[in-house]
Amino acid sequence: MRHIRQTTTVLVASVLIAAGSVLAGPLLNTQVSSSANWVVHADYDRFRSTEIGKLITDELEILGIAEKLRNFAAVFSFHPLNDICGVTLYGSGADKQKAVVIIDGNFDKDKLVSLVSMNPEYEQLEYAGISVHRWADENKRKPDGAAEKIYGCFYGEKLLLLSAGLDAITQAIDVLRGKAPCAESDSLSPAGINVNTAFLQVAARAIDKIAEQEPKAAMLKQADELAIVIGETQGSFYIDVGLKAKSEEAAENIRKMADGLIAFANLAGQEQPKLAELAAKLQLDRTENTVRLRFESNSQDVVDFLKEQWKTKVETKQ
Repeated sequence: MRHIRQTTTVLVASVLIAAGSVLAGPLLNTQVSSSANWVVHADYDRFRSTEIGKLITDELEILGIAEKLRNFAAVFSFHPLNDICGVTLYGSGADKQKAVVIIDGNFDKDKLVSLVSMNPEYEQLEYAGISVHRWADENKRKPDGAAEKIYGCFYGEKLLLLSAGLDAITQAIDVLRGKAPCAESDSLSPAGINVNTAFLQVAARAIDKIAEQEPKAAMLKQADELAIVIGETQGSFYIDVGLKAKSEEAAENIRKMADGLIAFANLAGQEQPKLAELAAKLQLDRTENTVRLRFESNSQDVVDFLKEQWKTKVETKQ
């Protein structure tokens, strides 16, 4: 039971955090490489305009996190919430060296370059007339003990590209320049799910291959495609999840597993009444080889639940 509560809490919190830190406007497949089989995209401007976005922003001030963000801005010359419009993250498989993050924001480029140039392993490279900066992340180590490398560059006036792989950065530059193929218009779109009011989209193909290294991802190993859309409409926060399985039999297995997780969450009523209340709003159905999960709730109720979980986590650490 405790494991189910922790998993649910981490999933919801992670989704909201991602939404609060990620390109404004709809997903632009022209910015995504054709080699990508997964993409995460959030319309941060839309998130800030929603009720849940405003509520979470207010809570950041109350919790003292807003002050830490202002301190961050003083050092790095941009505010993570106010100066960044959003981020698109895409990649191929689980190899992070093939993943690229595109951040759309207002940056003091000279200040950021000055900061990374102080890294002892800093190096400046040139590609297609663009300066690519490389530095070492001392907080992340490879199995041999060497610090992992990070590559970054500015494209145009507002885009910052980051990756752990040089090839991924150069390919991303070529895609933006129109010199390399981009994703097809429907290749990474959450089929059958309305994205018009969404501030976060997640889409992936061949997810069984992506999840094969995760022992606890049995549900995903039976699926081919995944789509998650999160947004708000008329004050109601919602999450739409779609899983396309390899067969109708696999889809039914996924539906049963999801139904079991929902049942466990409902059983948490005595210890976690708010969790059970939210879990009761989950709607699950299957059509042929596609499983759909829909959650919709008043935005204030979702924020209250997250506040409760945050408080419990802080008290546990003390």
